[in-house]
Amino acid sequence: MSAAFPPKTTSIAADVARLLEQCGRTNGPIRVGVDVVSISGFGATMATKGGAAFVRTRFTEAEQAYCEGRPERLAARWAAKEAVAKTVGTGFRGLRPSQIEIVHQPWGEPMVHPVGNDAWPNEAHRWRWSLSLAHEGDAAVAIALAVIDTAPLPMVGAVSP
Repeated sequence: MSAAFPPKTTSIAADVARLLEQCGRTNGPIRVGVDVVSISGFGATMATKGGAAFVRTRFTEAEQAYCEGRPERLAARWAAKEAVAKTVGTGFRGLRPSQIEIVHQPWGEPMVHPVGNDAWPNEAHRWRWSLSLAHEGDAAVAIALAVIDTAPLPMVGAVSP
């Protein structure tokens, strides 16, 4: 590769690099999930009689407020929830879409936020998560990356040696 043309670092590549660096500190494996959603199909679902209930029961109030009913935003978040569930390895068996909230840092980075008191399968609510979301034309895409921390968790009330 020529020095005149340095390799292009994408958002996904930056996320992978950051997670690999974290993995070195945690000794944990990395898991990946991806999903693609048709924006027009999602918009058609929203327009049905049950569309409002679908959105209300699968997205948090904060997600609904952020998306403002825009199909491309809701489709991207649905793809993110699906990608997270695939990363966990169970899909939506034992994990409900409403337990996964997609929030944003002030600078725009999407983040996975576990909702509620129920544990996720495989203790995935404790994993270190990173997301990349995109929508272009009729496609909304999400990639979820997670580092599974295999280091033992400190015991509550334990005294350090």
